Amino acid sequence: MNTATPLLLDLDWFLARAEERGAPLDARAAEAVLGLLALGEARRRTGLPEPTEELAEELLHILLPLYVSATEEELPGFVAALVALIDHTHEAGRLNAKRQAKLVARVRELAGGFTQAMTSPRRLTWPRLYGNLLRAAGVDATDPRAVRDWLEAFAARPQAERNAAFGFASSSPNEPLAEAAYAEALCAERSRQARPLLAARLEAVALAEQVRPRPGEGLLVADAPVGKPDDERDDWYEAQAAVLTDRWTAAGLDTLLRGPFVHLAPGGGSAPTPLLALVEAMAGQHLEMYGDAFAPLPPAPLADSPEEQAALLRSAPLPQLLARAAADPQGADGRTRELALASGFLVREQGGALSAGPSAEAWREGGPAELTGLALNLLGVLLAQSAEEEETAEEYEGEHLITLYLLCEQAGMTQSVARMAALNDMWFVPPGHESAPDASVPATGDYELPAPQALSAVLGLPALTESDRTDLIPSAARLVRLMDRLAALGITERTGDALSLTPLGSALLRDTLLVGLEGEAADVFPTREQALAWDAERLVAAAQWWPKRAARQTVGDWLDAQGTDGWTPLFEAISAACPEDEPARRRALLAALDAMVVPGEALYALLADPVLGGWAEHALHARGQAPDPSAVPLSARAVYLVDALEAVRSAASLEHRMTAAANEEEPELFAEVHAVFYKAAAAWPGGGPALLTALTAADPYTSAFLAEQLSRHPDRATAEQARRAWRAFQTSGTTRFPGRKPAKRAGGKRKRR
Repeated sequence: MNTATPLLLDLDWFLARAEERGAPLDARAAEAVLGLLALGEARRRTGLPEPTEELAEELLHILLPLYVSATEEELPGFVAALVALIDHTHEAGRLNAKRQAKLVARVRELAGGFTQAMTSPRRLTWPRLYGNLLRAAGVDATDPRAVRDWLEAFAARPQAERNAAFGFASSSPNEPLAEAAYAEALCAERSRQARPLLAARLEAVALAEQVRPRPGEGLLVADAPVGKPDDERDDWYEAQAAVLTDRWTAAGLDTLLRGPFVHLAPGGGSAPTPLLALVEAMAGQHLEMYGDAFAPLPPAPLADSPEEQAALLRSAPLPQLLARAAADPQGADGRTRELALASGFLVREQGGALSAGPSAEAWREGGPAELTGLALNLLGVLLAQSAEEEETAEEYEGEHLITLYLLCEQAGMTQSVARMAALNDMWFVPPGHESAPDASVPATGDYELPAPQALSAVLGLPALTESDRTDLIPSAARLVRLMDRLAALGITERTGDALSLTPLGSALLRDTLLVGLEGEAADVFPTREQALAWDAERLVAAAQWWPKRAARQTVGDWLDAQGTDGWTPLFEAISAACPEDEPARRRALLAALDAMVVPGEALYALLADPVLGGWAEHALHARGQAPDPSAVPLSARAVYLVDALEAVRSAASLEHRMTAAANEEEPELFAEVHAVFYKAAAAWPGGGPALLTALTAADPYTSAFLAEQLSRHPDRATAEQARRAWRAFQTSGTTRFPGRKPAKRAGGKRKRR
């Protein structure tokens, strides 16, 4: 190509050719399709860009939703322009009939995703959004004066009206309040990235084509600003990008949103909005823990209404402090000003003066949704600053957010500061150990770790010493400073050793998960009302993952709501056939029930159950009743023995981990497991080998780990049967450790005595 010829596209010829075919095209849609395909580095052997499947997908799903304003009614025009371009490429001999038909079919497939991308509030940029609003209001988007007049009128409207016009928030009452703030933050981030990307593509195409504009001409459009591309190259291509942005949105809009109306397009700084990082991290943490499995967190106490949540936020001391700083920047101390700037309560103008920012306006005029977004941005700032500051620095990336996530898992129930500190410091705390916060810790004043004996009780670690307590002090002090700092935002509360999320804290973190996992799990953090409305199968599938206290509370509430009709479906869900280790986890929920309150008729009816009959029999014996032994299937007795033996094995393994010397391996056979198995085998028809066969049939997964222990049993027949069971398990392709994924910090050091 002649290096003196600018990269201009023959739009007029393309439109005229469409007219000749009897299928006229929308000029604006056609220009955008041609221009963006050219920027996608399409070949231009015909003089116009030549589409491919990859370029068509990029155009429809990425580039048009990034740069072009259009009403939903206008969207078919862009697809039509692309199809017309494919037809032109075929007519020019650059695409055979078979490939043409395939490419057109692919474009039709992509059209649904294109419509979704162009209409999703999460895919907007500020120029696209305002271009849409201008067109919806009937404004001539090609008239710079009309565009400016509309922006002036829009800026004068109250914030609530402006927010409503954006359409970020869902009209559904079940949608999270944070959706509006998240969509706005995404809009800001996409806007921040769009201009440099467009400028870079313009430069790349210009260099690849070896073209330079002539005086009065730009690269793609003749009326683009010109200059000397070799001088101040970045600024020149940025100016070219601004012209294209205006042509595809509204005339003069780019300059207005970067100048006198910059307050209408917040988030244009050099870093993403803190809310985005927070949402991404929370969603990532949940997926790290549970993958794609249905694994909601247990319901926690929440504010009764959006209005109550807003009132809780307004009563929090930290945003009140920042609002005062926004009203009087010079009267605030340095730390407060720094936090106000980071959270948008203050902005620094070009001359260096400080003035009230968008968060201050949201604080003054905003409703529940605006205040929720403000609080989550502030939380993101607090976590980021705390991760870097010496007194609260993270030991590993994401530590503070994991701490908040673990508090979410506890359903608002109080936790021990000492226990949380030990987990953060990677002490090996027995996972099944439950204890209340230590009551001896003073409720006021500086936090003090419990004395060694009380610390042992809280952590489930025997015989801790004063030296152990001293080792834990730095982690506990760091945790307390972080939690007390978050308490100023109203999301945590601490009294002595007792720590928990507040209803406001649970609500805010719930919002981040619901927003971040859009479409993945609508009830990933259910309300109490949602959980009570579940059927038994859904309840059990979720509660099997929860801490015992949380499971006990929610399952108990569910049973109360169901009345006597709830027991039978609950037991059916617990005993349902499931893969790998899930049956054992479901049966573990029985420990969260108070067997003494199960109606007697429900227990007697359960005796014949092939899975839970043995448990029902023992529950009745605990009441002093003597059910007919013949009513219980042998398979149910095997299930009960599997769980009993596994409990003994787990306890023995835990005791070994707690007391063994460094690098001392577990014994090949725990004496406790041998003793319980020997006693059970003596009463089992066929003895040890038959019992192992029954255990394997009852629960292949759990019994496999017992078989590994029993493969060295003194009885040769029992040992051989155990080895066969263990080999069968190893070759079955079963995941050794399925289910919940461990947190990134899991598996750390244990605390030795």
